Amino acid sequence: MRLAPLFALVVMLFGFATPASAAAARNFFVDCQAASGGSGRNAAQPLNTLADVNAIALRAKDMIKFRAGTVCVGRLEPVGSGTAEHPVTYTSYGDGPKPIIQGDGGEWAVHLVDNSYLTLEKLHVTNPAATTARRTGVQYNSTTSAAKAGIVLRDLEISDVAGWGNKTGANSSWFAYSAGISIQATPDNGPGPIDGITITGNYIHDTGGGGIKISRKGNDYHRNVYIARNTIRAVGGDGIVVHASDRPLVEHNLFDEGGAGKYPYVDGNFAGMWPINSIDPIFQYNEVTRQRPTIFDSTAWDCDGGIKGSCVYQYNYSHDNAGGFYLGCQSCTEFPNYKATAILRYNIAQDDCRIVGNASGDNKSPLRLYNNTFFCPSQKLDVAVPTGDSKIVNNIFYAPSGALPSSPGISVASNVYFGGVTPSSADASAVVTDPGLAAPGTATGAGDVDGYKLLAGSPALGTGTFLDDLGGQDYWGNPVSTVSRGAYSGAPVAPVVFPSVSAAYNNVGVSSDLNPNTGGFSTSGRSYSGQGLEQAGLVPGGRVSVLGADFVWHPGAYGTPDNVKAAGQTVRVVGRGSKLVFLGAGGLKARSADFTVTYADGSSAVQTVLFGDQWDASAPAGGVVVARASYHNRTQTSYKNPATGQTTESGVSVFGYAVPLDPGKEVASVTFPAGSPLADAGFHVFDLQIAG
Repeated sequence: MRLAPLFALVVMLFGFATPASAAAARNFFVDCQAASGGSGRNAAQPLNTLADVNAIALRAKDMIKFRAGTVCVGRLEPVGSGTAEHPVTYTSYGDGPKPIIQGDGGEWAVHLVDNSYLTLEKLHVTNPAATTARRTGVQYNSTTSAAKAGIVLRDLEISDVAGWGNKTGANSSWFAYSAGISIQATPDNGPGPIDGITITGNYIHDTGGGGIKISRKGNDYHRNVYIARNTIRAVGGDGIVVHASDRPLVEHNLFDEGGAGKYPYVDGNFAGMWPINSIDPIFQYNEVTRQRPTIFDSTAWDCDGGIKGSCVYQYNYSHDNAGGFYLGCQSCTEFPNYKATAILRYNIAQDDCRIVGNASGDNKSPLRLYNNTFFCPSQKLDVAVPTGDSKIVNNIFYAPSGALPSSPGISVASNVYFGGVTPSSADASAVVTDPGLAAPGTATGAGDVDGYKLLAGSPALGTGTFLDDLGGQDYWGNPVSTVSRGAYSGAPVAPVVFPSVSAAYNNVGVSSDLNPNTGGFSTSGRSYSGQGLEQAGLVPGGRVSVLGADFVWHPGAYGTPDNVKAAGQTVRVVGRGSKLVFLGAGGLKARSADFTVTYADGSSAVQTVLFGDQWDASAPAGGVVVARASYHNRTQTSYKNPATGQTTESGVSVFGYAVPLDPGKEVASVTFPAGSPLADAGFHVFDLQIAG
């Protein structure tokens, strides 16, 4: 019965203490808008400066909680570590928007140095400044030779970071270290690696230099690197760069509008998501879209120097990137070319048909291009791959023009060539007929790509070549025991009846003046200028009345699918009225087309719609010019100057036209005229409405 007092006496005399891992959890509350600083041990007496927070010597189980809706200005610089079982956690409390850690314009807003087992979550980190420099939102530095572990960055918003956007010139090195999140082991070859880097569920936008970057290599490779479910938009550089990592997994991330934002790219190159100086990286289920042009890159995917083993891109979706689909650059960096095998399988590319893969020089790296679906309605197929050991098998190439390279060392088999793509003479099992894609061009994101499944009767169904390194499943998770061509190997699907006009959008007709490359109204890559149409009265999300119908003009972002290029689609249109009003234009001298209106009673009527050609200044009889812009967009001639993508050589018009309906019957659907989903001659419909 005297053991407890005796133990207390021993502790007092000999200094024994409870181990940190067994110590009681401590909660510290922070409210930088509180009138005065308290102890922080409860919400009624919070700490009120980051200096007070930084003074805490962290230990296992500690939680530092920032009050929602508040702003702390300065630098958050945690000292100490948790344990694997009990990490230190920085988080928020209370209702309202995420608390903001606003950097003071220094190199970082949040700086982690040699910490282990630390979680940062549910905060909004900013680091604005009047001028850009080497600058990050959240930065981790490993500076000692000891290994570190357990860094978790999740559910953060990181924005307004005035990082460096110029990869050329005297300060070009700043670009690699500027981002929303930067993990660094510096100087090279000395600091220890991190076992466990988890970056998940973050929203990163308006950060100069890029989104997420793991930069440089210490004395070993980082391990257990997992980057997933992050949304990165409008940043001034790369989306995700993974450096010095052993078997990193990057999945379910979105990168949109690379090079844009408050601190845009200035000069040099960047790309979507890519590894460098790593072992067996895997990128899967990601999406990269609408990157702005750079000197050479701006591709969705890139396999860079220093990669050992293989570089795998699978089950990804990309569209309308200025540089196209893929760049292999293992022989063009400061790191050795270990000739890793680049495996690109079961990906879908929409108007991303440029593939450049270490195609010259002696340091050629093996490339495997398997079961990808390339649908490029307004761009040619442009492929250059290594001649030493490349295999191009089971792909669908659907574009208005282009061809595969033909050289010794490039094995080509079982591909589909359609639209205007020249079949390879080396492909003994080539298919040159329509691949039977359900609704090509209609994808709006990585989770909305069912238009690339195969219809019954498709010549691509079950006719692919089995290979040992196909990966076991297609884009949708179907097993590939029976191999089809393209990204789909499941059962055939029925023809699509679209629930709305917007669901049938398969063409990008309107681009932004800030990124004119995304447009594809025609096969020359020309498009309407969104800003030009705004000047003519068509404001995004605004209402416009046309021949008695009330339309909402272009509710989506510029550079995303916004019109239906007529190709025999059936769209559900339900209602009664005296007329059906169309909003659109003809392309490449198409001015007349027959649409079929089907009524609920099963009867139907063919109605002729008359549009002007996109370039026409006047409407055909019975039609109206809804808006005429004085200029239009085309591919930039200077990658640094988007204004070179605007041309006044011809104005462009949007037209309206109405056809009669039987007012006594209810409309059930409208079927578009037959045609090609490619951006060749034909009708483009932005919307249609029943009126009267």
